[in-house]
Amino acid sequence: MEHIFGPVPSRRLGSSLGIDVVPFKTCTFDCVYCECGRTTNKTCSRTAFFPMETILDELEARLGEIPEKPAVLTLSGAGEPTLYEPMGELIAIMKRRFGLPVAVITNSSLVGSADVREELMEADILLPSLDTAIEETFQRINQPHENCRLERIIGGLESLLGRFRGTVLFEILLVDGFNTDTANIDALKKVLRRIRTDRIQLNTAVRPGTEKGIIPLDPISLKQIRYAFGPRCEIVAGTHAARLSREGDAIEEKILSLVGRRPCTAEDIHRSLGLPAPAVVKLIDMLEGAGMVVSERHGGDTFFTAAQRNR
Repeated sequence: MEHIFGPVPSRRLGSSLGIDVVPFKTCTFDCVYCECGRTTNKTCSRTAFFPMETILDELEARLGEIPEKPAVLTLSGAGEPTLYEPMGELIAIMKRRFGLPVAVITNSSLVGSADVREELMEADILLPSLDTAIEETFQRINQPHENCRLERIIGGLESLLGRFRGTVLFEILLVDGFNTDTANIDALKKVLRRIRTDRIQLNTAVRPGTEKGIIPLDPISLKQIRYAFGPRCEIVAGTHAARLSREGDAIEEKILSLVGRRPCTAEDIHRSLGLPAPAVVKLIDMLEGAGMVVSERHGGDTFFTAAQRNR
């Protein structure tokens, strides 16, 4: 299936069936920490990248295959899902047809648009992110498209979340040396006082990003920042599921077979096996955590090999 991945155990949503609605690395940002690699199509232009019926047919087929329904259907992917122009219509149809809650994971880049805000109102769960409230840091860490304006994003979040009646899980991804200083944390605290959220969730770069020197923030610093944001805040970094689900076993074997023959990037695996990029990233993360796959940085890319290949 080209657009559906999982169900995968999500550290924030439980059992999540993912829907990838944009092509690989089509995004509004080119974040230094992105585990999927560099953005190859940086854009703010919304379009119907794929026919909606194709996505819905794949989703229906996958739901018919799995023994238990997932907790949630999640628009995510190796790019920014709000770039999918008929997003609101897709969410509404999925809820009617399948009777499951719908979540949207977004980098918040397009919420300055009234159309995008109205479409997101269809969702049951929003997982927006904002890594900084300082323009200089925004340019440095998120490397946005030239049409993305931080001030407009913050205003859009205030407007959207002030009206949204579903669950809001607000993510901040912390990168040591980028957005972890007192000025950045204080600026984010000021913004978050004005924004309605259910939880503020702190994450960090647990895997190599697109630039050198991207390392995870240490646990003590994460706890200090959590205290700074108050009782609504929790740390979600480092809480990935310990094992793959049974449905992922066959895919696991395919990935291990491929990286056992030669080193591969996540994009190599995505293209070679025809797997959705987000599924590749999650599975590789689990395999690496289990000690079955090892990673190595070379020439600006992260390559994965089977652990026994290096023995």
